[in-house]
Amino acid sequence: MVRIAIIIPKELVKVAESVASEFHENIHVIEGSMESGLDLAKEYEVKGYDVIIARGGTQILLSNGGLNIPTVPIPITVIDIFNAVKEAEKVCENIAIIAFNNMITASESFIKVSGIKCEIIQVTNEKEVEEKMSNISSKGIKVVIGGGVVARYGLKYGIKTVVIKTGREAIISAIEEARRVAIATREENKRGQRFRTIVENSRDGIISVDKDGYLNIFNSTAEKLLQISGKDIIGKHIDNVIPELELTDILYSGIGEMEVIKNIREKKIMVSNIPIKINDEVVAAISMLQDVNSIQRMEEKIRREIYTTGLYAKYTFKDILGGSKESKEAIRIGKEYAKVNSTILIEGETGTGKEVMAQSIHNYSNQAKGPFVAVNCAALPENLLESELFGYAPGSFTGADKNGKRGLFELAHRGTIFLDEISEMNPLIQGRLLRVLQEKQVRRIGDNKVIPIEVRVIAATNKNLQDLVVERKFREDLFYRLNVLKIVIPPLRKRYEDIPYLIEHFIQYYSLKLGKPAITLSEDAMQYLSLYSWPGNVRELRNFVERLIVVAKHSHIELNDIKDNFIVADNVKSDTTIYQLDNQLILNKNNIKSEDYKTLYSSEKEAIINALEDNMGVINFTAKALGISRTTLWRKMKKYNLDASRQ
Repeated sequence: MVRIAIIIPKELVKVAESVASEFHENIHVIEGSMESGLDLAKEYEVKGYDVIIARGGTQILLSNGGLNIPTVPIPITVIDIFNAVKEAEKVCENIAIIAFNNMITASESFIKVSGIKCEIIQVTNEKEVEEKMSNISSKGIKVVIGGGVVARYGLKYGIKTVVIKTGREAIISAIEEARRVAIATREENKRGQRFRTIVENSRDGIISVDKDGYLNIFNSTAEKLLQISGKDIIGKHIDNVIPELELTDILYSGIGEMEVIKNIREKKIMVSNIPIKINDEVVAAISMLQDVNSIQRMEEKIRREIYTTGLYAKYTFKDILGGSKESKEAIRIGKEYAKVNSTILIEGETGTGKEVMAQSIHNYSNQAKGPFVAVNCAALPENLLESELFGYAPGSFTGADKNGKRGLFELAHRGTIFLDEISEMNPLIQGRLLRVLQEKQVRRIGDNKVIPIEVRVIAATNKNLQDLVVERKFREDLFYRLNVLKIVIPPLRKRYEDIPYLIEHFIQYYSLKLGKPAITLSEDAMQYLSLYSWPGNVRELRNFVERLIVVAKHSHIELNDIKDNFIVADNVKSDTTIYQLDNQLILNKNNIKSEDYKTLYSSEKEAIINALEDNMGVINFTAKALGISRTTLWRKMKKYNLDASRQ
């Protein structure tokens, strides 16, 4: 219910009470004048009233008196002036009307319509009323028409006064208007309170200025962030308090800026400055602030949560080491494939790094912020693989979780699913997988509804799928669906130039990991390892280096330290590779001869020269690009008589 207070002269109290009784609102009528009106209004504001009704000069006084609730005037009409003039004429025809601004229109209209000559004396406050009444007494005017304040000074100066009486209709009109204003004000207050609540509870610092740049909002988050008390700066110009925000530039240009890092009060703050426009005119500006350190902590928390689930990719293309043209071409193709969402098939022998390539593609793609879900199709039993991939509904089979379970495809939504060893998937699951790829939706086991998904599929195999299709061991339609984009990762024996890079990288890695001193290899030892076929590829090479770091007795490794002790003779024989040193012919199954070894190191020299040029001769960057340590790079540069400053 709306609460209304009416402050009105003594002569009109009964009329106002009579009218108020006809309304269902909570209306309280108080006798009052300009002298007491403001104090009365503040008293009823404290009591929780919604709006104050007053008349004439009292209402003008209240509207400028600093109240936090609205005031509504009781209108003075031409009829009210006419009735007052008729009563005044009974005393004397020489009449004056003392009128406040809200009485002028009715008074002038009456004179224009009636033709009666009355002097209208305009006043703005009670002091002027007294001054005018004093002057009137010297002019011989015997009667004055006005409000309640006029009657009080009439007695003082011996002048007959007629108080303008307000009719019922005017009071009714004022109450109806007060009710509308009160309801609208309540709604506005609700909106304002919602806005203030949002602003004050925002995790962002929020600062607002008016069109002239003066602060009107400074929330608690901004206070904590900038260590400034809002009450001390509200009303001040933004350039005198926080000029680093450059909000006045936004007011002048009307062009906002989003997520710009600024140094404010010795802190790095991410700032978004936004102009507020009405009809293309800038009327205010808002600045939203975030602590860069807090953002970084939040990102770290999110990353930790993702890592806890295991649904992330840690490798990037920088982790694919090697300077051979085959490695560079595989990386180039992988980056191109990452730009689109088509299905990818990665072929390569065991240990060549198929999952590293898959993770690198994911992290280079638009799905990088989404999950990366890897599943080894050969490591799970057939019945378990189906439920893991597609999930199941509650109670769909004995032993099923009562709440059901999301499948890996659902977990990979808006990310990537990596299906390793896809050749081992049985035909039944192949059929379900084909449907998922075609329909972009998955149905859980035992459920009758489908779930739309947005997933990038990368499959990998160490077998030739096309041969399996011919042998009817793999579905032809699924093969063509998977074989949209294809990457073949060559084995180490076909990219022997990468072997020195990989060995140096793993030496540095395992030395740090195992707390062992770094080792170096003689040229004969490196040559021997570079010409070995590495049937287990990068995985075998990595394990070899780890074993070497653990058992090495010296920091410098010679050929005799590794020959036969680390490279198993049976493997050498089975690979039909013969190793002979000391100027004898070196031959492996790729027919690489000892005289061709210079070509190998010529390629290494060329790779180092190119890397130095690409990195402007900076040793740290060049070593990182080559995947070797700074010490190793210096040694190789000395060996090839290279000078970084000349590159």
